[in-house]
Amino acid sequence: MRTPSRERGQAMIESALIMMVVLPVLIGIVDLGQFLYFHQSLSERVRAGTRYGAVHNFNNGIGNGVEAVNVAIYNDPAGAANGATEVLPYLNKNAGTDGYVFAVLSNPGTEDARISVTIENYPYSFWLLPSPRRTITETEPYEVVP
Repeated sequence: MRTPSRERGQAMIESALIMMVVLPVLIGIVDLGQFLYFHQSLSERVRAGTRYGAVHNFNNGIGNGVEAVNVAIYNDPAGAANGATEVLPYLNKNAGTDGYVFAVLSNPGTEDARISVTIENYPYSFWLLPSPRRTITETEPYEVVP
């Protein structure tokens, strides 16, 4: 069946109109998936540091919880000293910077002692979403008997 010459461009125009809707939806799905992946990765890093800090002695001196922070950043209590590299980019120990990781022990020496590990202002960069900053905190009971 032959189409009249006036209708030749109809399929191309219909395809272009459909693509104007489908492509942003597909890019949005990929973008949201990447956001969820990074959120889960950050949550896993904070949980790892918190679990380590909950069952090991917490150093209340200079560099509070440095081993728990190293576990969150490098997955190694010794940190970069053993040649470990960051598990995720932008994680660091410098206060006031993007991806700042720190640990805090509240109510030390009591039964209500809790350790909290926080990743603050972790930067995301995606296609469609604005560049949000995420702060993730995990808190667990401190299990080491003083």
